Amino acid sequence: MNNIFQNNIQALNKKNPKLAEKLKTYLPDELPEIVKENNAYNLKYKGRFIHNPLSPLGEAREIFAMATNEPVAIHVIYGIGLGYLFQVASLNSNGTVILYEPDLNVLWMAFSLVDFSSDILKNNVFITDTFEDTSLEIYKKSNTQNTPQLLSLSSAREYDREGFDELVRKLQELVGAYSMDLKYTKEKFYPSLKMLFQNIKNLMNEQPLAVFKDCLKGKTAVIVSAGPTLDKNIEILKKYRDKFVLFTVGTAIKTLYKNGIKPDFLCIIETYNSSKQVEGLDLSDVYFITEPYSNPQLRRFKYKKIFSHISANAPINQFWSEICDEKIEEYGTKGTVSYTALNCARLLGCGKIILVGQDLAYIEGQCYSKDSAYKDLVCKYNSEYKKWEITANDFDAFASSISPSEDKDERYRTANRRLERLNSSLYHVKGIRGDMLPTESVYATFIKPLSEYAEHFNNVKYINTSLVGAQIDGYENLSLEEALKDSEKIGNIILESDFEYNKNLISKRLTSYIEGLNSALNLINDGKRNVKNLRNDLKRKRTVDEDILKLLKKLSIVYLNLSGEFSSKNKLFDIITAASKINLDYELKMMQDFKYENVVRICEKISEFLDVAETNSVEITNIIKGITDENFNTKS
Repeated sequence: MNNIFQNNIQALNKKNPKLAEKLKTYLPDELPEIVKENNAYNLKYKGRFIHNPLSPLGEAREIFAMATNEPVAIHVIYGIGLGYLFQVASLNSNGTVILYEPDLNVLWMAFSLVDFSSDILKNNVFITDTFEDTSLEIYKKSNTQNTPQLLSLSSAREYDREGFDELVRKLQELVGAYSMDLKYTKEKFYPSLKMLFQNIKNLMNEQPLAVFKDCLKGKTAVIVSAGPTLDKNIEILKKYRDKFVLFTVGTAIKTLYKNGIKPDFLCIIETYNSSKQVEGLDLSDVYFITEPYSNPQLRRFKYKKIFSHISANAPINQFWSEICDEKIEEYGTKGTVSYTALNCARLLGCGKIILVGQDLAYIEGQCYSKDSAYKDLVCKYNSEYKKWEITANDFDAFASSISPSEDKDERYRTANRRLERLNSSLYHVKGIRGDMLPTESVYATFIKPLSEYAEHFNNVKYINTSLVGAQIDGYENLSLEEALKDSEKIGNIILESDFEYNKNLISKRLTSYIEGLNSALNLINDGKRNVKNLRNDLKRKRTVDEDILKLLKKLSIVYLNLSGEFSSKNKLFDIITAASKINLDYELKMMQDFKYENVVRICEKISEFLDVAETNSVEITNIIKGITDENFNTKS
């Protein structure tokens, strides 16, 4: 082990000990050749130069110059070579540098020739050899206002084109999933929390689905989604209707009803008011499965019975679990209602689960089933702009299908926002037939969780009947008739239980939440006093001096206390302020000096955080008080 290699390994051991140990014992099987061209060192590997033979350093500087370079930037370097691009990024990046080198032959050679120890030890630099570790580092640094930037040498793409294309695809899926998580945190955490508390008076009369675990043991389940191939399977669903338990998502239920097919279970989990999906339908013979935090408007219809699916990996549900002391390990979700329906069918004991209309791609220009809520959407190739795009054949009908607002302008705004989101995230996935199909990034992120579900719960037979949609590994691709022909008749489905929640326990825990929020309000008031003092001094002095910095420090300590130590002990307050923290943390990372205008901006941003924290805390407190006063006859 030479000194250079040893220095690199020692440094790497402090950042990624697993990779350091791997390199220490690694025996290369194909080493790159070091060559000197035009007074610059290069590596030749698999018949190609890794760096530009004319100017390796110039190439690296040119690549990095094209990247956005802000404190929140995430620079993912694909391939190390002799480290020209890696070191340029390490030297100049204002954000995070993640070097991803999956080829240990190249990484071992680079570590033997160039001393990267000072680069490796920088706080903003990380080195990985697996996509899993790369994704973990990206996740740690992700924010709704930054997107990882992939920087690579042209030769790295050429000698491993398949690997590079796969990396790009996986990064797209990863960013889509993280963006969805962060978007949910930013836009839906608080509304979901509020809806949970608004739903509590109803939740106390809704039984958890796990109470009925395995009650449909061995039966065949069909899960209907609103993909285009649903239309092709309607007649088969009718023919074999008595041989399966039918679960449907909200967007597909009108297609079923229009064709005289009534589901056994309806699953809707949205936080937005999606009641348009079921408006006008007789649901009195249908079991409704929903989340504790779903929109309260969904509970106003007459169902056979309502069951709670308390998804364990949805942070909002942790509160309902704590409040009612209900175990929720049995419930899983990945943000898609089809996944929820899948979990419901398995939880109830179904031995064969068949997906219908789960295309997860746009088939022959069609986005959804012709009778579904989104039937007017089409995906077409725009030859002028040379790209796929989603439009609505009947924009007014589409707007009316997704927005319950009586205001036409508001309906149109909602519809346009939906189309913008769909078109901003279009890309392709591998189809069952091996072709590449256009789809939405959110749908693409659903493919992997569905596959992982089948792999994890492998005591169930999973079948996908799309045959023209996205490939979902772990599911047998069969026609619906082939999948159903051997199934036995189901009979009546009756789910009855004497389960009841402990109302006294719920009352006590709700009261404790009020006490915690009152403590938060005391800290918020301290912060508001500090904001007032800092504002007054900034207006009076019009410059930043030592006294201003002291006031800013006091205000920052209040924020750090609320967003750190206090939030870690008070999960309710943490979720109340989650979205505001994302915005403020971004501003703090972007602040590089204490110029007057920067201090003014940060003071106002912290003030906004405190205002939101106060407003939300008071609102939740009042909702909880209303619940306890109305349902438990107690005064808080």
